Amino acid sequence: MKASRQTIVGTIGIVLASGILTGNLAQEAGAAKEPLEPSAPVATQSVSEADTIVITATRIPQSVRDVGVSVSVVPRERIEEMNAQNVAEVLAEVADARVNSYGSMGAQSEITLRGSSAKQVLVMVDGRKVNLPSMGMADLSMFPVDQVERIEVIRGPGSVLYGAGALAGVVNIVTRDPPEKMQTDVSASYGTKNTHMLQLDNGAQIGNLGYLITASQNASDGWRENSACEGYHVSGKLAYDLNLESRLTLNSGFSRQNKGVPGSINWPTPDAKQYERQYWVDLTHKYEFDTKTWLTSKAFLNQNWQEYKDPDSLTDDLSRNQTAGLDIQQTLPAGEKQLLLGGIYLENDAVTIKNAEEVSRIGGNRDLFTGAGFVQDEIELLEQLTVTPGLRCDIQSKWGAELSPKLSGLYKITDMTGLKASIGRGFRAPTVNELYWRDDYTEGNPDLKPEESFSYDAGIQQQFGKKSMLQISLFQSHMKNLIAWFDDGKGIYKAQNVNDAFLQGVETELSAQLTEEISGAVNYTLLNAQDTSGTYEDKTLTYRPKNKVGGRLGYQNAWGLKLNLNAEYTDSVYTDRANTKELGGFMTLGAYAAQTLVKGVEIFARGNNLLNKQYQLVNGYPMPGFSVMGGVKATF
Repeated sequence: MKASRQTIVGTIGIVLASGILTGNLAQEAGAAKEPLEPSAPVATQSVSEADTIVITATRIPQSVRDVGVSVSVVPRERIEEMNAQNVAEVLAEVADARVNSYGSMGAQSEITLRGSSAKQVLVMVDGRKVNLPSMGMADLSMFPVDQVERIEVIRGPGSVLYGAGALAGVVNIVTRDPPEKMQTDVSASYGTKNTHMLQLDNGAQIGNLGYLITASQNASDGWRENSACEGYHVSGKLAYDLNLESRLTLNSGFSRQNKGVPGSINWPTPDAKQYERQYWVDLTHKYEFDTKTWLTSKAFLNQNWQEYKDPDSLTDDLSRNQTAGLDIQQTLPAGEKQLLLGGIYLENDAVTIKNAEEVSRIGGNRDLFTGAGFVQDEIELLEQLTVTPGLRCDIQSKWGAELSPKLSGLYKITDMTGLKASIGRGFRAPTVNELYWRDDYTEGNPDLKPEESFSYDAGIQQQFGKKSMLQISLFQSHMKNLIAWFDDGKGIYKAQNVNDAFLQGVETELSAQLTEEISGAVNYTLLNAQDTSGTYEDKTLTYRPKNKVGGRLGYQNAWGLKLNLNAEYTDSVYTDRANTKELGGFMTLGAYAAQTLVKGVEIFARGNNLLNKQYQLVNGYPMPGFSVMGGVKATF
């Protein structure tokens, strides 16, 4: 009830603010009517053009060349070429990102950055946090790609602007805007293991009102026994221009996914099922008072229901997560060479987890409230040098107050060459499960402290022409108070702040337009992730590959033919803290081909794991072998 009341109050407040101000800017974080430069035919996981607009890095729309942090952007052109089943498959190609997937379509998928855990990466949709408060992470298999315009990935601590959960980085899924003219898109595809996807969207601009409705359905028989999946996703966006300076945007949607949960090959669960539902709504008002002076207000509500049933173990757990929040920010120029940004953030998390006997797994209903204030100052000290200090204070009802400072800088040697550096603190709050979970074998700890990190990085960005760019970044992070579950000697695993870690590495990304019709990309990450927790001193952290390499080659001609070939190599990883067990390294190869038949109609085919490699991203959960999928797209 508390969360519901706060949601109602927040929504009423933002509506009243909209009426009083009678105005709005142009779309989530100002990028709505900021046209993006078309990407190279084979847009890469790195930024293919330095002028690509990114919002998440500073909460202000800026080109990649003008921010002092490590950024990757996956544009819609590349997302369409991948024919990806969900956002997880798209992010798997981002430099330094590792997506830990538990199998084929519908299987849980989590992203890590720079050797982090999945709980240390904040995932957002249009700036709306989607990490579940019960588990602290976002399952990327629940997010289809049909509504995605681009995905922005910010590496390094983002707590200075986004608070808890952004210890290692931020992923922001930016959704599409209503088209200027009436447009309908239809896509249908079918492939191996009876896998099929249907997508439909329709949108238009009618006077001051724009709308976009997307719907999709996906299903597969799966690659293992009891791994079938079926999902439905519907979303809608309404954007109303109150006047030239003001816009009101309403986003809402619903997703349902039913799937089998086969379990590990060592501990199979042949009859287990999982049923997920999620609903969201957010209302955003943007008002432009003057050049570079914007007020943005967002009220949002996320609801997630998840039921896990396993008759063999007499398990029937139902989890309910609800997050309601209000996010307000204001930009204000302080002269020609200084841009201030400040804001407040309020969030209420409500979690309920019960078993079949209606007994709570977390000792009753849990409500956690967070209030935060943040400020950022972008200062042009010299014509070539811009520094951006920032500070945020989060106060939470359970773990208290946390300060998150950060300083980033950008020095432009020339218009084509820039040096970037940043230093900052990040933190991750304990999840509801880590604080309160109780069963016969595990016990949460209400006295847990937030995990924290102190990180810095430095790099160079070199542009070659308009569509070729090289980025190299070196990074280092010291983490402490990491939360782990340990046996208390009586067979009960308890959550404790006992682990520390040291991570360092280098990221390299190169995208190039080789000829008018041929483009390519390559990325390489070298990671040294060490456990510094006493007994395991100098051991490599689990599931952190030392080397990761990706490459892509694309061809596109004037007659509508597209050809893409992509390859990725991931080094072996340890699966236990003592480094006695490991999963071998592997290389995957994929290809995509498409041909435009007539204007607005295209046929396509994509092959994954063409070498039919047997590999696992998580121990005991084999990934799909060779698969192919083909279909047709039409726009009218």
